[in-house]
Amino acid sequence: MRVYLMLFFILFFIVSGRADVLIVDVPIPEYSISNETIIMKNGVYIHTPGAPKLPCMKLTVALPPGALFESVKFHGIRNELGEFTIPPMELALPISYKPNAVARIWESYKKIKNKYYSSDKLYPETYGTLLSKGGLRKYTLVNIVCYPFAYKPISRKLFYTSAITVEIQYRMPAPETEREKFWKGLMNDVTYDEIAKETMYNWKDAQRWYKTTNPSRANGYTIIIPSSLESSIDALVIYKQSQGYDVNVVTTEYIELNVTGDDLEQKIRNYLRENMTDIEYVLFVGDISQVPMRQMVPFNNDPDSPHNDPDISPIPSDLYYAELTDPDSLSWNSDGDNYYGEVFNQDLEPYGDDNPDYYADIHVGRIPISTSGTIEDICEKTIVFDCNTDLSYKTASLLAGGMIFFESENYSTYPRIDGADEMERLMEDSVIERANAVFLYEKAGLRASPYPCTDSLTHASMISYWNGKGIVYEYNHGGTGGYARKIWVWDDGDSIGENNEFQWPICLQSSDVYQLDNDFPATTFLRSCLCGKPEEYGLGAHLLHHGSSAVICGSRVVWVSLSDLGGVAYHFFYRLMKDITSSKGIVCNAYDLARNDFMDSTGLWINAYVFNLYGDPGLHQFGAILGIEDSQQITYSPSFSLYPNPSFGEVTIHLNFSKRRMIELDVYDISGRLVYHNGPVQWIEGRHVLQLKNLQNGIYFLKVELDGNHIGKEKLILFR
Repeated sequence: MRVYLMLFFILFFIVSGRADVLIVDVPIPEYSISNETIIMKNGVYIHTPGAPKLPCMKLTVALPPGALFESVKFHGIRNELGEFTIPPMELALPISYKPNAVARIWESYKKIKNKYYSSDKLYPETYGTLLSKGGLRKYTLVNIVCYPFAYKPISRKLFYTSAITVEIQYRMPAPETEREKFWKGLMNDVTYDEIAKETMYNWKDAQRWYKTTNPSRANGYTIIIPSSLESSIDALVIYKQSQGYDVNVVTTEYIELNVTGDDLEQKIRNYLRENMTDIEYVLFVGDISQVPMRQMVPFNNDPDSPHNDPDISPIPSDLYYAELTDPDSLSWNSDGDNYYGEVFNQDLEPYGDDNPDYYADIHVGRIPISTSGTIEDICEKTIVFDCNTDLSYKTASLLAGGMIFFESENYSTYPRIDGADEMERLMEDSVIERANAVFLYEKAGLRASPYPCTDSLTHASMISYWNGKGIVYEYNHGGTGGYARKIWVWDDGDSIGENNEFQWPICLQSSDVYQLDNDFPATTFLRSCLCGKPEEYGLGAHLLHHGSSAVICGSRVVWVSLSDLGGVAYHFFYRLMKDITSSKGIVCNAYDLARNDFMDSTGLWINAYVFNLYGDPGLHQFGAILGIEDSQQITYSPSFSLYPNPSFGEVTIHLNFSKRRMIELDVYDISGRLVYHNGPVQWIEGRHVLQLKNLQNGIYFLKVELDGNHIGKEKLILFR
């Protein structure tokens, strides 16, 4: 160990001189072995399904600004621990009710498992591997996995390494090259510093390399939209400007004509890369025929996956636009075959042809609709939800967990997975308050959910309990138009659930959304498959229009990993509801952090691609809403309030007194010009309705005087 540390510190100072090698010494956490299961603190399972299940360590290591990663080597000394029976890594399985697809995947898994367990070859042979490389805005990163354990399946010999030394080779970009200019342009950016500090293993190194002389945060909010739909977002533009964002509306036509790239997808991404220093949030508006998503191919050279199922792959994904570190030629399409995002071979082993990165550099959301009136409705609802500070509503939750898999279903070795397990975990971990939640579980059929619940999971209860909920999370089996329950209705006597013994009653479908509460919409996570398929106007888009403030949903089949059963959804709600210091209570911030958490524990890229956010990426679930800097002093009075604010032209003024008084109302525009005057008039009732429909959209200030005395001034946002 001392030799490793000495080598580390020697090379630490060499690196200060911009050397091309970084040495990182990684001590392995304590572990124990119980019932032939290895338990290691902070251990994760980023392994090939079917290979021996051994805990490993995932690390994110910073490199100097703009460094070009070349290779990574791992060094250690293995010691034999004895003979143990280590089971194979479980299969990550699609949550699909299509039996043929699942059967094919099981057959593939059996072959992979046999390949490992019919040999006494040491697994893994190396002490570590590269998971991904890229960056987090200005930070250059490498994600690596260290393997402290190794196993010989036939002889059952288990080996352990107490410390691993990582040797990362890199080179710095040449002066005045495009790459060096790109990274120099980001050096003062501190937008993601809090996330970087939380993420990086060698944060102290990064602080030294990334010294900031003039710190600045991006506050740009970019909307990319076809020109034919521009007027439909006017209200949202005004509102975002009132929050302090530099709003930039860019048409797809402008990008098509003025930005270089092989197709519109690449041109959009190149535009975002060129302007990243000024952008924090991006909202795409329009269906995918007008604002396309990049089609990801996770399996090398195999667009419909090894399982020949277009519902599995290719996967439309907005992660392509959120991750901007490198040009496509070094990341998403590094092998140049135009199959983007290849990260696996046919056996789900992490030997992909491309080099993508899963850390988002900007926050991306989408309104996947091209009907102007519908977009206007969504924008109006978004603004109202964002302004709502009622925590009793915004923390009220509806949790709908159905049966995902029965134990040994269809003679597999898969365990029972009940969606209710995940709902209970959220409440047990105090992520969601049980007292402020409604939880619906499967109570019909054989081997129903054992947990007590508010009510049984049915179509009727799903609709009736939706009202007044700020959070909705469902985990069932889905399709484009909705999700369904899975009920084991009869058994042929073998006590094994089989496809012909199941029924699939609808739980919620697209036509139901107009029965849902749209005055108090919910931030919704649809964990069922295909609900966000963008080629069709599916449940996710319908809910964004009516019933939800934002929707995270899958564009293709969603997978479940036994090494992280809560999946992206658990991490999302944890980041949104509990860890609000990091997410700031903003929906897309929480989602991007959740994707990082999930990938750090599983390496299952498919789910990182599948889930997309429909809605405003800057939407507040909680937290302070930024206001514009203005030169006028705003004073608030407990006896004076406005509603609604933002307003669509009609404002109700509340004054908390009952005696007859003389009142004057003045409205000023943002430049201080008086644009409306009313009074003095005698005030009799406790409220007064003010019609301001002749004023232009914008930001105004309403001043109230009572009996000649100023009592308050409030900012008013007006749009139609």
